[in-house]
Amino acid sequence: MKPEVKERLITGLIQYLNANSSGSSRLAVADSYLAIDNYFAAILIDKGIDPTRNHRQKLRLMLLHFGELLRKANATQEDLVEFYDCWQKVRYSSIVLKPNKILYFLRLSSRIISAILSKLASQNGMSYEELEEELYTEILGDRWLNFDEKISYIHEIWQHEAEVQGEMGIGSKLLNKMLNPSNFCEILVLADDEVTKEIIAKDSEFASKVADFYQSFLKLILYVQNARLEKGVTSNEVTNFMLSLKLRYHGQSMDEIVYDWGEMIAKVVESFNLKSRKDQDGDNKKDL
Repeated sequence: MKPEVKERLITGLIQYLNANSSGSSRLAVADSYLAIDNYFAAILIDKGIDPTRNHRQKLRLMLLHFGELLRKANATQEDLVEFYDCWQKVRYSSIVLKPNKILYFLRLSSRIISAILSKLASQNGMSYEELEEELYTEILGDRWLNFDEKISYIHEIWQHEAEVQGEMGIGSKLLNKMLNPSNFCEILVLADDEVTKEIIAKDSEFASKVADFYQSFLKLILYVQNARLEKGVTSNEVTNFMLSLKLRYHGQSMDEIVYDWGEMIAKVVESFNLKSRKDQDGDNKKDL
């Protein structure tokens, strides 16, 4: 596979994962369209076609050369034009889309990405699973992360509790299970360096701590639902919102940390000395 093709696939997959984890409709649309845009570029480059920097023209090239592939992904020209238009709107306006529309675009993106990956894998002598594994491992450290199993276990616990509540007469078992917030949550943990990616992918203690975060996030979702109800949101609409809780750590080497702190302290001292000199000059002028 051409290096530039793989780079586009990796970039697009990161954007798709970010879109799935976004609590903002605008960010979800922006990242999900850029994800398929990079996958369009990847398959065009693989075919020897200049993907062009003009995004609308790139879409036309895809419809011209890979129309059948897009149809197999159940992506019509109308779907793609609507997606493109919404992407343009979120870039240049303050439009906010409904969560259901975001789910529609995310599912469309997923189908397109899968279809393109399958085509590229076949053309490069790989199975779909092999190519997918390669890309996810490059980004996350592994295709299936250690905490996935623990997250699935938490989901099953919440499903069981929803069923128990139904048996106790609180709602119905089926509806409670359908409304389980873990049906609608995504969790994404990203790192760049290989050591940290290995910890994320394989460390069981790290997996347990991620699961604790996930459990707390589900409780936060329930709190927001109840708070929305108290503010007058109808029962039908109380679950109709998006939310993400984004935390980040951007570290440095110890040498860099010491240097940066030294620079900040030096600036503070310089500012203090400058103020002291100005105050002293002012006092001298008063004496004169």
